[in-house]
Amino acid sequence: MDAKWHHVAMAVRNMESTLHFYRDLLGFDILWEKPHYGGAALARVVGLDHVDARVVMLSGFGTCVELFKYYSPAGHDRGPRRMCDFGLTHFALSVKDIHGLYHRLSVAGVPFNCPPQNLRPGVWATYMKDPEGVTVELVEYE
Repeated sequence: MDAKWHHVAMAVRNMESTLHFYRDLLGFDILWEKPHYGGAALARVVGLDHVDARVVMLSGFGTCVELFKYYSPAGHDRGPRRMCDFGLTHFALSVKDIHGLYHRLSVAGVPFNCPPQNLRPGVWATYMKDPEGVTVELVEYE
C-alpha cells in the first residue's frame, strides 16, 4: 500500500485562538495559508455549496493539522462530545518531557482532564482541550 498518514482537519470558530494554541503553545509551523479558499473543485471535495474558507496547514509532531474557518457556509455546534460518543474522539501527539509540557500549558491556561498519568510501565498520558474543544492527547513513551 502506498498510502500514509498526512493530516487531521478541523473546522474552527476562532482561527486566531486556535492558531495561538497549535503554533505558539505547541510549536507547530505554518506550512501554508489561504485567506479565502473556495471554488467548484473544493466544494465538490467537501460536499458543500458555495465554499469560502480561510485554511491554514500546520506541521509538527510528525504530522499536519489543517484548520478551516468557514465563512460560507457557516458551521454550527452540536453540543459537547464525550469520549464514549460515536465518531472521532481525539488525536494524540507523541511528546518528550510530558510533565514539563503539562506544566507550561497549564500555566498558559490550557484545560486538562488531569496531570499526566502512568498508564503502564514507560507510558504517560493526559488529555487536554484545544480552544475549539477538540480533545488532544499528549503521550510520552519512555
